[in-house]
Amino acid sequence: MNGVYTDVSSYKKKQNEILELENINIDLESLKDFSDELDSNLKEIHLRYYDSIEQILTLLSSPLIFMSFAMGKVKEDHLSIKKAVELGFFMNNPPEKPKDAAKHLVDFFQESIKTANETVVEDSIKESNKLYENSAEIRKCFKNIGRNAIVNTWTLFETYSKEIWVNSFNGNPNYINSAIINTKNNSNSPILDKNIPLNLLSKYGFDVSNHLGEILAVKYDFTGCNGIKKSFKDLFSLSNAEIEFMDNESLNQMEIIRHILIHNSGVIDNKYLSRSKRNNEEAGIQIELQIDEMNEMINASINAIINLFKLANAKNNC
Repeated sequence: MNGVYTDVSSYKKKQNEILELENINIDLESLKDFSDELDSNLKEIHLRYYDSIEQILTLLSSPLIFMSFAMGKVKEDHLSIKKAVELGFFMNNPPEKPKDAAKHLVDFFQESIKTANETVVEDSIKESNKLYENSAEIRKCFKNIGRNAIVNTWTLFETYSKEIWVNSFNGNPNYINSAIINTKNNSNSPILDKNIPLNLLSKYGFDVSNHLGEILAVKYDFTGCNGIKKSFKDLFSLSNAEIEFMDNESLNQMEIIRHILIHNSGVIDNKYLSRSKRNNEEAGIQIELQIDEMNEMINASINAIINLFKLANAKNNC
């Protein structure tokens, strides 16, 4: 993984470097391209997942969006000195016909605004970086936006992995097998081993054939890579090779980073260090994420979801 550091002091120096949110590169195209391959049920789930990922990208882009808007308004409202001189020269030497004068003014202002807006994004990035360098509060804001993107993307990964699993099982009750039946219950649900209580059966009118996914999902842990991997391996009777995409290093790193962001305010602890693949981190300091790492982790989770969609679609329709 990129973004590892040669020593802890180098790691700490990263705390004051610019988190260039404009360089976030989420692979929406790959996520969008395969939608037509999916059956109607999975397509509906895919659409909601895609919309949610777009919202995260919008959040990451928000500082630049706001700065670009502000810069655009400033450039619309204030002409450069050079343009002011040009306008002054024209006003002192106007065309003879009022119609020609009016046209010249319209063309002048349109061209001035167009020229100003050609560099508005570039100028916005420069101004955003200046604010970042000069304000601890702005740095904290940018970093929190990046951290929230990691947390939210992981939450989507958990949620939609489970939804794909449940949807597949509900629509194909014949997936029931000994691996699922013999899996120990993962929660305090009333489902214990091989028994389903009468009150739960009554909830579905004593016909659970189209609700096995909802009922048996509690046997699995959908909050981590290993649990999600096992759930699909059991459901589809997969070999390790067929589900090896769940072993992606960036995806697994994202899981443990999300954990300390939520449960330890982003402060590195020994439990995190025992699992992390990043080098030269130190317990007791805030975790620092760079843009290349965020890109890798977010895109790893998207790629895993794409693979789960494709896997479910192939198995459900074979």
